Amino acid sequence: MKRALTWCGALLGIVALAAIGPRIPSPVTRTLPNGLRVVVFPRPGLPIVQVQLQVPAGLRAEPAGHAGLAFLTAQLLRQGTSSRSARDLVTELDTLGATFATNVNRDVAQVAAGSRTQEFESLLELMSDAVVNPVFSEEAFQAVRRQIAGQLGVQAQNPAALADERATAGVFGGHPYGHPPYGTLTTLLSTSRDEVSQFHRERWRPDRAVLAITGDVDPERAFATAAEWFGRWGGRTTAEPAAPPPVPREGVLLLDLPGSGVTELRALALAPGRGAPGYADWSVARELLESGVLPAGAHVTLVPAREASMFMVSATARPESAGVVATRLRSALRSFAATPPSTEALAAARQRAIRAWPLTLESHGQLLASWLAGDAAGLPADHLAHTPETIAGATGGTAIAALAKDLTLLVAGPAERMRGRLASLGRVDTLASDAAAEVVSASARVTPEQRRRGRQLVTQAIAAHGGADKLKAAKVTYLDGELHMDVAGRELVGEVRYLRQDPSRLVYTTRFLEFEHRQVLDGNRGWTLSLSGDSATLVHADSTSLHALRGILESDLVHLLRDAGEPASEVAGQGKAAQEGRPVERVEFTSRLGLRTRLTLDDSTHRVVVVEAVPTPQGGWRDKRRWSDFVQVDGIWWPRREVRELDGERVSSLLLRRLAVNGEVDTMLFRRPIVARGEIRGVE
Repeated sequence: MKRALTWCGALLGIVALAAIGPRIPSPVTRTLPNGLRVVVFPRPGLPIVQVQLQVPAGLRAEPAGHAGLAFLTAQLLRQGTSSRSARDLVTELDTLGATFATNVNRDVAQVAAGSRTQEFESLLELMSDAVVNPVFSEEAFQAVRRQIAGQLGVQAQNPAALADERATAGVFGGHPYGHPPYGTLTTLLSTSRDEVSQFHRERWRPDRAVLAITGDVDPERAFATAAEWFGRWGGRTTAEPAAPPPVPREGVLLLDLPGSGVTELRALALAPGRGAPGYADWSVARELLESGVLPAGAHVTLVPAREASMFMVSATARPESAGVVATRLRSALRSFAATPPSTEALAAARQRAIRAWPLTLESHGQLLASWLAGDAAGLPADHLAHTPETIAGATGGTAIAALAKDLTLLVAGPAERMRGRLASLGRVDTLASDAAAEVVSASARVTPEQRRRGRQLVTQAIAAHGGADKLKAAKVTYLDGELHMDVAGRELVGEVRYLRQDPSRLVYTTRFLEFEHRQVLDGNRGWTLSLSGDSATLVHADSTSLHALRGILESDLVHLLRDAGEPASEVAGQGKAAQEGRPVERVEFTSRLGLRTRLTLDDSTHRVVVVEAVPTPQGGWRDKRRWSDFVQVDGIWWPRREVRELDGERVSSLLLRRLAVNGEVDTMLFRRPIVARGEIRGVE
């Protein structure tokens, strides 16, 4: 009787929560003569408007052997049109105070833009020009390819990103959903400008596109403006290439990453598409698993798409403990599938899922993205309004039944350090190596003499900057300074602030004019808060973003020298050289995050004058920071000036105005803000 009363109370709570959730405005829809659907969500109040255009030009549309083509095409849309250069486009967007971004996922590509309501017509004109009239110049094509190659280089240094990429391929098999979003270095370099033009001509057409608009704008005004600027867009979308059904690869898979300091574990299952009847069961199953069922540090993600979705349980371990952690993970999943959840646990999981749902609709941009994702999956126009009741009716049963089988298990880490420790998992199949793994493994090929000299150089550098004790004692550092950035041939002047608190807290803020971008890391969670005038946008960090934030945290002088000085750190002297006419010596090491870094030390002072990261397979280093003008603060010698270069081109310079060590920390900075409809309404 008591259980029945508890269940009834929980169900009433769910229904009440659904009833008091955010009011979803009914979309007003009109189709233009060229086939473009225009969908408007009126949201009066703040004088801002958000626009998102969605076209069927995602990974699903990429021809075989052309992984990354969809992303490359989308990135080129803001690189110049038949009437505007890339610089003209940036200048006009800045003048309007507008935003413009592109995105590609498994099913679709999107262009998202936003501005004040009074600039709506001008915004749509710029957006249509970029989408309808791109020129794909050779100069822009080469520049964007270099940029993407750099992103691939960064990813190659990130064990979590490599594991996620191989996990996706393992779940979807030969289906295009398994393509790496950026492609590979091989597919990137083999893609021609003509192929980009053809992909745009075949896939970026109005007949299967949707233009979604929300904000303080009248629907009739929105329809009229859309017809004016997108009505002349013509052509028809070609059929998507045939694709085999997604078939997961089974068993235990090993991705060898020699030189990595961690092992990434992924337990994988193929879930139904977002529009399928059983999809809500997987959302509830995710909440059930996140409620303490899994080992500490493990988390679950559900990545949806139209034809199928990916259910992934992730964990990180020391290589020597990978077998133990993997066994615990597998045992937890088996136990979960074998024991049906209690009515109380199921009700609580539904409640958490329903409470999380409004977070996907907080801002104008999130509302459009959520609606468009459902539209791409074939859901009806009013699907957002029915989401809470769909979740409230889910039992998790279909997902639990699927999880009863042994999931595909991916182990990504240094095979040598895991040798003999994975036997309890049964048969282990080793995946073929690729360029990414080769980049990670390059640090392992060093001689004993290089290691000896590397250790000497690191010891000298630590002493030159204040000594190991001073570096260890620096638990909190704060700095702010003037930041100069080179963007599209123009110099932007702004400010930057860093707050680092050991072991895992960071606030990194940049500000240009009225635009502020704040990235926050707080242990195992993180987020990005973007502020533009009166508008705010909050984005929660995924596993790749968290890894990037940890990389920022540990990229300063203190953390670099601590990492290099660890007894277990792989260090190697790289010989003498000259830096701006002065003799220097270089030392290379692999950080705790598995990232390779090279330090250049002044031959006389032994201070670090250059930090390089993101090595290429050919042996070059793409990201370089030059340090100078050293000052002593709290016994540590810090660089006041930093110049950053990417692929040999200067991209920014920083001059510190203030630097403090072990000061008071404002804990409010680590309270995640609550953002609703573009406004900050409080903190969690």
